[in-house]
Amino acid sequence: MKKALSVTLAVSLVLATSALTANAAVKAGSACKGKGTIKISGAKTFTCIKVGKKLLWDKGVPSAKPAVQNSPSATPTPTPSVVPEVIPAVPTSFSNLLENSDGIAYAVWKNTRDNLEKYKTTDLKISITIGPNSTERYPASFTEEAIKLGSRVLGAQKQPKEVHFYQYTKADIKWAREQAAKYVSPFNLGISLPDQAEEKCSGVDCDGAVTNIASGVGLVLVGISTPVNRFNIAQFKGQNDLHEYTHAVQGMVYEQNGGRPPATRVPCWYAEGQPQAVSIPTVPKSYTEYVEIRKGWMANNRWLLKDYEPSTIEEFMKAGMSAPCPSTVNQMLFHLGYIIVESIAAVGGIDKTFDVQTRIAEGMTFEEAFKKVYDISWADASVILAKVASKVFKENKK
Repeated sequence: MKKALSVTLAVSLVLATSALTANAAVKAGSACKGKGTIKISGAKTFTCIKVGKKLLWDKGVPSAKPAVQNSPSATPTPTPSVVPEVIPAVPTSFSNLLENSDGIAYAVWKNTRDNLEKYKTTDLKISITIGPNSTERYPASFTEEAIKLGSRVLGAQKQPKEVHFYQYTKADIKWAREQAAKYVSPFNLGISLPDQAEEKCSGVDCDGAVTNIASGVGLVLVGISTPVNRFNIAQFKGQNDLHEYTHAVQGMVYEQNGGRPPATRVPCWYAEGQPQAVSIPTVPKSYTEYVEIRKGWMANNRWLLKDYEPSTIEEFMKAGMSAPCPSTVNQMLFHLGYIIVESIAAVGGIDKTFDVQTRIAEGMTFEEAFKKVYDISWADASVILAKVASKVFKENKK
């Protein structure tokens, strides 16, 4: 359940500093040396990965293309998936996560592009309904494009066939309650779906959204502020809606296993950080844009802890291991939680973070599930993640 945050996208670019290997010709599937080594060959960027006992070049992702001069007859082309000329070494395990922390952002962004290449289409149906007395926040295309991309990035996961968005201001609370009452949820979040709809407008203004799985579909109840641009929500370009859709995918993991929703079974920072780690790298058109947006989440949000030291971040994770989440640091679930889960996703990809959810839905504790999926105890991994998050935030707060 996501509160709208006022985030000003940073304009500075974090440049990678590691040396790129020589531009020798590379063929996908051929032998390579040095796991995590990256080469640009032809029109693609290749990464050396371990397949069984062998080190082989992966299939690569498209590299930056030369700019095309505009002319009256030129046909517009999609923004290319630009990658930097110099790419840092990416982490391959928790043992080298801190050492290769400069490569975390690229590892996660590349994983989203690999999934988009693998899952080229989606059958997901999206509907957006706005209250009779309310005004849309921004063009529906923002929501539709972001969620369709996200559905492809999550192509390996069980997803709802439909997702319905109901958007409303305070003037339409009664209407929102009526819409929510049409659905039956398998999850008990403490209050009914109609009450969840009204809760989004319980403050001085409507703010944020709540997501549930109801009657087999994703249901997103969205409070719209007055005026609609009060929180500058359009700047997210649909990333906030993809965040909510990812909550629906989380819910599907538990619905098919007959369990409780993720917010009551996993750490608070994981429940919110995972949707961030899906939505934030998916929406940008290029790696450069992703780095800018990522920096904005760290540089322009309130830091509510006493300092940026690893021990303090460890305390934050321990305090948020189960619901209810500590209300005093709730906002930090969306930026510190994001960086922690992004770091986890850098080791094995975003799909592996859902494997943890699946194990929990099957009855394991978070600690047991994490150990099963990543072959490292949570006690040991949390120390590494705290050091990584401390380093990343200190660098991006400069």
